Amino acid sequence: MVKWKEEMTIDANIEKVWNLFKDENIKQVMPKIEEHILLEKNNNELGAKHAQSYHEGGQLQTYIVETVGYEDLPDKKLKQTQFEMGQSFDVFYSFTLLKENENQTRFIYEGFNKGKGLMGKAMLLSGSKKTRKQTVTTFMERVRDEGLKG
Repeated sequence: MVKWKEEMTIDANIEKVWNLFKDENIKQVMPKIEEHILLEKNNNELGAKHAQSYHEGGQLQTYIVETVGYEDLPDKKLKQTQFEMGQSFDVFYSFTLLKENENQTRFIYEGFNKGKGLMGKAMLLSGSKKTRKQTVTTFMERVRDEGLKG
């Protein structure tokens, strides 16, 4: 299993940053997503399921992404999603926003990829820690940069 947890402070209001994680805006912080289609429940609520398609290695992949945690409080925002990537991995993402003041938000990004079966576990073991760390850092910087716009 590969786990991560990183934090940063973004010089933007919590509501502005939270808006980036709403289902209708997800492409702003995840530009590889081609489609994000609601299948069950409503957007931006616990239990919502979406068919999410994105390009991976020149191939279009589609996964069913479920919102398994959701909080929208004035000082704390939380969105947790999980999905099965092919037959190889279980993936879990957690995005937490904490209001530090009117113009600063603490962003916590954590999650894990868990290999399923020998092939999935072997693929995770063969992956580069440096590459995984860079992927997390790049995502967090994209969230920060989008939160600072306009």
